[in-house]
Amino acid sequence: MNARNFLYISKYNKPAAKRRADDKLATKKLLIHDNIPTAGLLHIFSTRKSIRNYSWALPAEGFVIKPARGYGGEGIMVFKKWGYESGTTISDKEYKLKQLQSHILDIFDGIYSLQSLPDKAYIEERIIPAPFFRKLTPIGLPDIRIIVLHKIPVMAMLRIPTEESHGKANLHQGAIGAGIGMRTGITKHAIYKNKSIRFMPGTKIKTNGIKIPNWDEILFIASRAQDLSGLGYAGIDIVFDKIRGPVVLEINSRPGLNIQNANLASLRARLERIENLNVKTAERGVEIARSVFAEEFSDKVRTEIKVLSVYEPIIIISNGKSKEYKAKLDTGAYRTSLDESVVQELNLPLVSKKFVAVSASGKQTRPAVKVEFQLGGKKVSTIATVAARSHLKFPIIVGRRDLRGFHINPSLPAGKAQFEQDGEPEEEHWDE
Repeated sequence: MNARNFLYISKYNKPAAKRRADDKLATKKLLIHDNIPTAGLLHIFSTRKSIRNYSWALPAEGFVIKPARGYGGEGIMVFKKWGYESGTTISDKEYKLKQLQSHILDIFDGIYSLQSLPDKAYIEERIIPAPFFRKLTPIGLPDIRIIVLHKIPVMAMLRIPTEESHGKANLHQGAIGAGIGMRTGITKHAIYKNKSIRFMPGTKIKTNGIKIPNWDEILFIASRAQDLSGLGYAGIDIVFDKIRGPVVLEINSRPGLNIQNANLASLRARLERIENLNVKTAERGVEIARSVFAEEFSDKVRTEIKVLSVYEPIIIISNGKSKEYKAKLDTGAYRTSLDESVVQELNLPLVSKKFVAVSASGKQTRPAVKVEFQLGGKKVSTIATVAARSHLKFPIIVGRRDLRGFHINPSLPAGKAQFEQDGEPEEEHWDE
């Protein structure tokens, strides 16, 4: 731990970046601003008056209360049900409104903060685990911890909550940690209470061989989040939401070292291999990670490649709601484009920058919006231009910028996605 602090944290994590990472609220605002997927922010409490004046009209399906500068998961309350005067947590404990308000006052007093200093509290949307992850545990929210150095993901583990950890994905509190192969996204070895295990406690579910969905996307999000944080060395916690897919839960400036035990590998040895590389993009960082840290059996794992038709349904996600549209996948277009009616219907947020689009009718300067959508089981966060497309057959065109990781087969019937398993496709690099 001293070596980690001296060689990596003090060297690559500047004090200002560490302070920002320690402030979970500041980090969340940063992620939202830069369109990196994260749980939505519902409300911020900073004074006693803000507690008294709040309506408490919170989502009936639950929410999460967090201290802005909390540490080790302390002070976090996850509600799965809420009425106006009371609610039930994921541990089936009932809390009255006054108890909830008292908990927020404790947060103000710094009981859960890193340096026991006065703090703020905030409420964010509750992440509903995707069915794949719900099968792994009856309680809490599994997450994926990824150590990233200079945009290169170095080591990863799946953390699975247990009854003993009270639904928290914290190994020190009794959660399970399973090391993940960087190339394959498949778990290899697991630990529970600092001992190796082969099965989930009390079940016949194996801890190895679990294939994490959307693995490349998860690595890419982790790389982007580390770069955005200003930390050179960071631990990125990612969870898998039922609707949104992978979202960033937290960014840690001092990630723990148990990840080595879960992977049966030296973190320092991996860091030393890539420490002096100059990586300019998250895509390149992920490519290096999958190549340099490929596990011995990875060449035996057949990689699934999603093959789409030219016409596919997409689901656009906005303000916690989703709607399906028909879209044309156009590799001749660089950027995704939406019809004005789609933007108005979903109230998608405009960005300040405008983009020049070139088409058969000439050049156009178009406004743009931030948008998240699901295509072929993958979640895409992007900037799309806005155009008048009501006279055309499809209200949405998905450009090649947002088609990374897919193959397009024009001979497939509309909406008939398939998988290829003949190895990985060669990468194509496009310039705007």
